[in-house]
Amino acid sequence: MRPVIGYIGAPRGDRLVGALTSLIIRISGGRPVRLRKPPGPEPRRVDGLILLGGLDIHPSRYNAEMEVESRFDLERDELELAWLDIAFARAIPVMGICRGLQMLNVKAGGDLHQRLDPEVTKNWPNGPLGYALFRKPVEVLPGSFLASVFGAGTLRVNSLHRRAVRAVAPGFEATACGADGGVQAIEARGGALRLGVQFHPELLPHRRDMRRLFDRFIDACRTRIRADI
Repeated sequence: MRPVIGYIGAPRGDRLVGALTSLIIRISGGRPVRLRKPPGPEPRRVDGLILLGGLDIHPSRYNAEMEVESRFDLERDELELAWLDIAFARAIPVMGICRGLQMLNVKAGGDLHQRLDPEVTKNWPNGPLGYALFRKPVEVLPGSFLASVFGAGTLRVNSLHRRAVRAVAPGFEATACGADGGVQAIEARGGALRLGVQFHPELLPHRRDMRRLFDRFIDACRTRIRADI
């Protein structure tokens, strides 16, 4: 049984990210489908939803004034929110990666820091090479879904985004944090599996623990199918 995993990425560019995501979904037992349009009156079946990284989310999405000039993609905001409506209504598992974590948090009623402390981020690299090589420690909290995947304690990850969760959405909790106390992962309390990570597991397919995260997510999607049969 291969669950259909819909994923949303940047509409232009990021071909490598899309290819790696599709590959790791297949390796983990899912059938990847890239979602490029909002769901229609009879939306196609998806058994899981993955939101990838990309440009910043417009502050209007979380009722904030713009504090920092940035690059936004309003069409993608609409696309992701529309598919999240479907996922929430149908109890479809969701995983958000980087920007995807932030959109999941915003959709559920949380908000974001529009800029992290420049002193914290000044030595962070930019671009694909930076994500490939840069690592920083985060603490995975015990008792969480992530702890069941990675184990509780220190995990070294490729987390570089300059924006981050400020207020965690109602019904969610932070399940990993950085050395500065910043939120590095969130999970829903109960119900369908909904989690977000600030790092990029899809860019680390050579790591068994990162592949295990996708394995477990797709297992949750498969379990949901069986429950519906």
